[in-house]
Amino acid sequence: KSEGNYTAKENMAEKHVKPNFSPAQASDIMMRLYDLTTSQIHPLPSYDDQNFYVSSTNGNDYVLKIMNSEDSKNQSLIEVQTFAMSFLHENGIPAQTATPAVTGQLMSLEELDCGFGRQNYLVRLLSYLPGNTISKAPVTPQLLFETGKMAAKMDKVLQKLDRDGLIWSLSNLLALEKYMYVLDGEPLQEVVKSVIDLYKTTVVPNYLHFRKCK
Repeated sequence: KSEGNYTAKENMAEKHVKPNFSPAQASDIMMRLYDLTTSQIHPLPSYDDQNFYVSSTNGNDYVLKIMNSEDSKNQSLIEVQTFAMSFLHENGIPAQTATPAVTGQLMSLEELDCGFGRQNYLVRLLSYLPGNTISKAPVTPQLLFETGKMAAKMDKVLQKLDRDGLIWSLSNLLALEKYMYVLDGEPLQEVVKSVIDLYKTTVVPNYLHFRKCK
């Protein structure tokens, strides 16, 4: 292959970040990752990911969610999102939860080709929540009230979420120091270092004077 052809293929792969798998490919993923046989499958609306409604021969319905190749690079963020969904579900909110793969993992990073060359995609199998989206329902005062009520309930539940062990919590900013090597040679390294140093000198000494966010 010529260098020009290889470059063109690379550029095409980078441009097409939204997955474009066929129902047959999605069924293969269901069998390989979850040992589930598909009886019905069809695409669901999605923005930059790809979603499939899946009915399995085990009698359960699922949503197979294949993240776009760009967001699939941020696995830690998706882990937090998946954890938050589970936390909401455990606290009485009708939120989707992830089904473990045969490996026991809640999500799997797969190198696959859906027509744009082999790329990495994060795959999750979520529970299916039947019903209509709010965008398709007639807008009534009661609907708006129930929507606000649910949003407030979710906000209260998420306030109970233990964020102390999560690196994206501002209180854990100093934990980022051990990852500074990732920015070796990058102009932003000095900017990040200066922010951490400023945090050490201005925020840390005043910890006791700040009210902890709930």
